[in-house]
Formats: sequence, C-alpha cells, structure tokens
Amino acid sequence: MISVEIHKTLPTDYESWLVEKYESYITTCAYIEIYYPAQEIKYMLIFEDKNLTDLIMFGNEGNTCICFNSLVTMPQEVIEIFAENVFNKYPTIQKIRLAGSYKSYNLKRSFLFSKSNDYILCLPANTDAYYSQLGSTTRRHIKNYNTRLVRDYPDAQYITVFKTDIKESAIDKIVQLSFDRMKSKGIIPGKSQQDTNDFYRYAQHYGCVAYIEINGQIVAGSISYILNNRIYLYMIAHDNNFAKYNVGQLCIVNLIKTSIDLKLSTFHFLWGDNEYKARLKAKPHALFSYVIYRAYSFCFIVSKIKAKTSRMLMNIRQSKHLKPLREAIKSYRRKSTLYKPA
Repeated sequence: MISVEIHKTLPTDYESWLVEKYESYITTCAYIEIYYPAQEIKYMLIFEDKNLTDLIMFGNEGNTCICFNSLVTMPQEVIEIFAENVFNKYPTIQKIRLAGSYKSYNLKRSFLFSKSNDYILCLPANTDAYYSQLGSTTRRHIKNYNTRLVRDYPDAQYITVFKTDIKESAIDKIVQLSFDRMKSKGIIPGKSQQDTNDFYRYAQHYGCVAYIEINGQIVAGSISYILNNRIYLYMIAHDNNFAKYNVGQLCIVNLIKTSIDLKLSTFHFLWGDNEYKARLKAKPHALFSYVIYRAYSFCFIVSKIKAKTSRMLMNIRQSKHLKPLREAIKSYRRKSTLYKPA
C-alpha cells in the first residue's frame, strides 16, 4: 500500500538518508539551503507498506512547482505519485519542472524541454587498471607533461583537501583561474562573487578541492563533491602561463587517482562536451528534463513548441558545421576583452 505525507521546511533529519538513497550532490538539504535561501521548501515522503521509498523536495513559485531532486534516477510511478499529489494539494499549480533525471519518462501531459549528458567514468579497482584503459598516446602525453613539470618545477605539489579543511582562498583562486580561462577563450563567465561564496559554503559539507601548487601558488585546481561512492567534478581550471604543461589535465588525472584510492565507484565529469572527457574514458549518460502540466491547454501546446524549437536550435548551434562561426565569435570576444579600456 502506497501512502504519502507532505511537510513544510527542509527535511534536515533525512539528510543522511537522501545522500544514501540518491548519491547526488544536488539532492541534499545543504545544497538547497545554500543555493535557494529565499525558497519556501516542501518535501513529500512516499511510503510503501510503511517503508520510506522516496523523498522529493520541491518549492512552489507562482503557478510552477520546481522539483529539487536532480541527477537522480526515480521510477516513473514515483514521479506520477508526486505529480498527482502536488496538483491535488495545490490548486494554483499548473505545471511541474523536473530537471536532470538519468531516466527518461513517458508521462501524461508532459514534454521534454531539455536533454544533456553527464559524462561518467566507472572507476576500476586500481590505478594500473585505469591506465591500461587509456590510449597509448594519452598515457604518453600524461607521462611527458608530468616529467616536464617536475623537471622545471621540482617543488610542484599535488594537494587534496576535504570538507572543513578546504580554505576559502583556494576556492577563490580556482574560480578566478576559471574566469580568466573563459575570458581568454572569448567566453563570458556566468558566475558572480556570491556564487563563489556558495561554492565555499557547500564545499564545507561534501567538498573535495584538489590542486597543483608551485611556489605556494595554485596553478591548476578543481572543485568536486563526494557523496558516498560518487565524485562530481564541478569545476576545473588552470593558469594559462602553465598551459604548456597541461596542468589542468594533470590535475584531473591526479583527482581520478585519488578517487580510485578512496574506492569510489564513479567519477562524474558532468555536462559539457569536451574532448578530454572522452580521452580519459568517460562515457555520456543522458540527462532528461521535463515539464508536467495539470491539463492540456493552449499554454501547454505553445510551451511544447518552444521547447522543441529551442532544442533544435541548440543542436544546430552545436553542429560541427558551425564550429568556424563559434570560433570567430570567441575570437571577437577575446579581442574585445583584451583591448577593453581600463
């Protein structure tokens, strides 16, 4: 027998249960508390024969219910129970947004508004087994870059810190390196100082910060989150002055080694198509995002058409045939940044 309870406020008493159940760095009370401080949070407990099977966190904004369970796999029947109860309890809610599901759904009165990939590396038992998976060229390049770095900078250190041992200055430096790297590529950073503060606060709960330090300065670093047996690589950045040593890739490889030593099962590179993910043997796993409507309506039809058009345009923009145009735009932005008056 299925039963449901809906409560207000964050389900902080269930934090360890959430981590154990979903193993998602997004689906935690700490994440929602830090990144959605103004949101009134509710949560739904779903029981089967009095045993808790799922806990869904959500918030209502206007006529929309936002589900905060993301980077998870939940059965379709659980989503159907959630939607039915939300629509029954909250008459003003006309639609529900579900983002980042590893499972595709065939739900009534719903449509797919976004699809992306999480690139996942299944970690082997030891580092030797991992290296054996890599191509010979990749192995050779890693060895050569590391040899050059140690030769030119004997004091270079690879450092990893976790949770409360993470310093805010390390987060600030890695984020700044990321901003500088994007600007050099003609990409406009989409983060702010408040985001940096939030990165640090959340890292105190589940963070893993790994970096390469030379003469006391961080020249490459990553911000990751570890939950149970999974590690999520949220940000990787490096100093362009050390690009010839490929310190960014060396930092990732060392983080993979650390993850193997910690006996983690999967390394999530998250979204974004990059060649290095394939070289390091990560495989794409689709992420699906849906909107569920209370009823078929004119708004449903219009939104579905807009979502389909948006996905089509995104596919066109990411097409290899438009790569020269994308590079030209980046070059223009890069020059605009370099020659911008002080």
